[in-house]
Amino acid sequence: MIDTIIFDIGRVLVAWDWKGYLQGFGYSEQKIEKLARAVFQNENWRETDRGVWSDEQILQSFIKEAPQYEADIRKIWESMDKCIWKYEYADEWIEELKKRGYKVYYLSNYGKTLRIKTKAALSFTQNCDGGIFSYQIQKIKPDSAIYEALIQKYSLIPEHCVFLDDMPENVEAARKCGFHGIQFTNYRESRAELEKKLMNE
Repeated sequence: MIDTIIFDIGRVLVAWDWKGYLQGFGYSEQKIEKLARAVFQNENWRETDRGVWSDEQILQSFIKEAPQYEADIRKIWESMDKCIWKYEYADEWIEELKKRGYKVYYLSNYGKTLRIKTKAALSFTQNCDGGIFSYQIQKIKPDSAIYEALIQKYSLIPEHCVFLDDMPENVEAARKCGFHGIQFTNYRESRAELEKKLMNE
């Protein structure tokens, strides 16, 4: 019997538009491309997600990619909250599931800095029964350690849980830990898939 729903956050309950965000600064397309490579497409984000690097270390890794744009990169970093927002269905979906008696948790590769900067976009987490952000244990999906940490922290029974994530490798890792898994594509289709799974249990 499924009694617990676990959500990834990025691209499932929150969205972001870095290109639109950078366009808002009035940058040229060429400059947007260079800034995107330096910041948003920088693999060092993983160190922020893990909570290993300090804010200044990650910022310096961005600046290293485009030192000529240091002032712009710092400005982008300081106003990061303007490119991330929660989907309009996030609060309603969580509230409905809880009213139906399901426990709701989150499990997200979401760094500490972003959590602080985008606090308003994550307001729905206050209505969840709990969860884990990757930086809290310095592990990121699809590492099985983060799934196991959630299980242990909340005494979850994996086969009673459904996990929704937009990344197939994260869903597969969750299944290996015993969770039911749904790859999130969009709200309408993924909600229908979840409801079908709940009805069949």
